[in-house]
Amino acid sequence: MEKEVISSRQFTIITFLLSIGTAILIIPSSIASSSKQDAWIAASIGVVISLLVVKLFVTLGDQTPTLNFIEANEKLLGRFFGKITVVCFLSLTLFAGGELLYFIGAFMKTEVMPETPTMAFALLFIIIIMYATYLGIENFARSAEILFPMFVLIFIFFVVSITPQIKFENIQPIMEASKTSILYSIIRFISVFSFSLVMLLMIYPASVNVQQSSKKGFFIGMLLGGFVLVTLIILSILVLGPANTASRTFPSYALAQRISIGNFLQRIEIIMAFMWIVSIFIRTFMYFYTTVVGIAQIMKLKDHRPLILPMGIIMVGLSQIVHPDIVHSNIYNDEIWPIYAFVCTILLPILLLIVAVIRNRKSLGNSTEMGHADSNEGLMTDASNAVSNQVNQTKPDNTDSHQENQAKPNNMNSNQENQTKPATMDSNQDIQTKPATMNSNQENQTNDANTDSTQDNQDNQEKIDNPVSTQDNQDKSATSNSSQVIQSEAGNATSKQDDQATPDKTSSDKKNLE
Repeated sequence: MEKEVISSRQFTIITFLLSIGTAILIIPSSIASSSKQDAWIAASIGVVISLLVVKLFVTLGDQTPTLNFIEANEKLLGRFFGKITVVCFLSLTLFAGGELLYFIGAFMKTEVMPETPTMAFALLFIIIIMYATYLGIENFARSAEILFPMFVLIFIFFVVSITPQIKFENIQPIMEASKTSILYSIIRFISVFSFSLVMLLMIYPASVNVQQSSKKGFFIGMLLGGFVLVTLIILSILVLGPANTASRTFPSYALAQRISIGNFLQRIEIIMAFMWIVSIFIRTFMYFYTTVVGIAQIMKLKDHRPLILPMGIIMVGLSQIVHPDIVHSNIYNDEIWPIYAFVCTILLPILLLIVAVIRNRKSLGNSTEMGHADSNEGLMTDASNAVSNQVNQTKPDNTDSHQENQAKPNNMNSNQENQTKPATMDSNQDIQTKPATMNSNQENQTNDANTDSTQDNQDNQEKIDNPVSTQDNQDKSATSNSSQVIQSEAGNATSKQDDQATPDKTSSDKKNLE
């Protein structure tokens, strides 16, 4: 399957809508029940702390820039432990996706269509999610890009319309809640607001075209989503009051019911429902997409699309059994979900980040050692090149010595010919035969010398081809030259003795004739 890529702007929009998610309806009631009118303070602190959470996700994504979160688990922790952590993480995404379908059915049945069963809403919504997953992340990003301006316009209209009903005495006194209740509210807010952003590691940074811009978009989208939630919490407390906000299941929807402009524009709370459906569509898709792609990668499937239909059916069935009623849902979200999500979305990325840093340092050390080894090999190569250059420089000397060895027999022949000329002038046939014999012997010696010199040349050539030390070549060439000189001197001495003997014999022959 081809790799899908989205733009950094689309990634920012997805981050913005994903961070809002279900929090737009349920988070005001959850934190107002413990912090009362100081719920907005806890939410503001939670947004600031969420910057650290996003920094953790961004750092982990930078350590594995070409892998998604599922692939990073198997690569960093190994096949066995990586699959165990992936299974635990996918259990969270599957269970959370089924819970979101439960929220959709519960909200629509409670507030909009009381006579319709929750199964119908969950089934219709999962069909949209399955179709978006089938089309891929690029088409999903385009749909988020279309829904984003509609969401912003409706939110601005909502804030402007509800502003005339603000009562500032509802938020007073400030800082009355205890530190324990503030801390609990912060944990609850972060668990719903920023823990789910770990799903973005499935597309960041491997599926984003510009990594640096997407890194900024991660922070910008989260901050914008936090601003929307803090604004809704403040408006709920200012308009409804802290007690009424805490008692409502969906306080934001009840807040939209208070809108009345000139007794003409009324009952426009459906716009809040539209905002919530848009944000929960983004979050449900990310949970479902992560589950399907993760299971496909564990099973080593090239395409995740065959798993879309069975996983959609499983998620719909899970939505009907995950919570028997709204009371069970509230207890789960207040007590169990923060711990469960913290282990899978915070502790697991921290573990992966530590392992990635250790492995990168080891690989950096190995690369440094390889660099030293390469430099040593380079020095050895330079030394061998220098030796070969020295051997090449000695070649002309050997050639000259060979040329001198070849030239000596010619000089010997010329000296011998000059010495034999007087003898041939007054000698008879017997005397003439002796120089011929001497010349033939000398030619044989010359041929032997030439043969020896040729063999020496071949030996020297073979030694030059196989690099040997320069001193050995010089010693051997000097030895061959000295032997050749000794042989030539011996030949000259023999020829001189024969020449001296020849005149004596000639003079004795003359006396006998007389």
